[in-house]
Amino acid sequence: MVGDYLAARDRLTAIAGLHVLEDTEQWQPEVGRRGGMTWIGDNSLELGQPIVEGGGAARFVERSGPGLHSVAVQVADCDATVAYLERQGVRIAARPAAEFVFSDPRDTGGVFIEWFSGELEFDPRFDAPRPRPSAGAMVEIVNMAFVGAVVDAPVPLADKLARLLGTEVTFRESGASAGQPAAGVSLGDCTLALYPMTTVDESEQLWGSQYRRPRTHLLALRCPDIEVAATRLDEASVEVLRRDDSSLVLLPAASGRVPLLITDRLLPGDPRSAA
Repeated sequence: MVGDYLAARDRLTAIAGLHVLEDTEQWQPEVGRRGGMTWIGDNSLELGQPIVEGGGAARFVERSGPGLHSVAVQVADCDATVAYLERQGVRIAARPAAEFVFSDPRDTGGVFIEWFSGELEFDPRFDAPRPRPSAGAMVEIVNMAFVGAVVDAPVPLADKLARLLGTEVTFRESGASAGQPAAGVSLGDCTLALYPMTTVDESEQLWGSQYRRPRTHLLALRCPDIEVAATRLDEASVEVLRRDDSSLVLLPAASGRVPLLITDRLLPGDPRSAA
């Protein structure tokens, strides 16, 4: 969720070959956004900007700033999911439509989760044509590598989220340093990476944003070769905040305020690894 949909769309298209699947306006106050589903690599990112003053999207941007809003997971039955979550002590924050709900992030360690039971006709995961890789993008993206979240207790939270999602903890690294994931949870077709919460100043150094509370905070994209990606980004004067031997973190302003990490590998235990 960003302040300027067009700017973010154009930056992600240029950097990562984003394809727009829909561009709509949702005026119900619980949502209140312009934008919609896009496709990057092998998965979908919903990209939007607030259009309803005081609406759900506007409140998020005002409170937390632009960036990753939530993680969406596909479920078979929304009513059954609501009943299940309530039995697990997870409250429902909003139900904008019959086919999707948001659970209360206070009950999931700060990770905002959307539970969705619909099937979108333009979604490549439901028989729509998959967009061809963009030849003009700066970086060749093959996978949406993972979604990141900064949380207070990554390892215990990973166990809880895996139980709620009916998946598994993919890795645990209790001694993870700041800026490295301490645990992973399978999302079925991707990984949720949990990072230890840091101070505001440290988060500015690590991610280019000031994170004051637990939240989803990072979109990681996988390329075939990190050295080639680094060279292409440098040639295009795209600012990189920091890098190591397998990944680089872009300054949020360089990617339209969508926080991006580019890597050349999947995380340990990623559900796609066997394939």
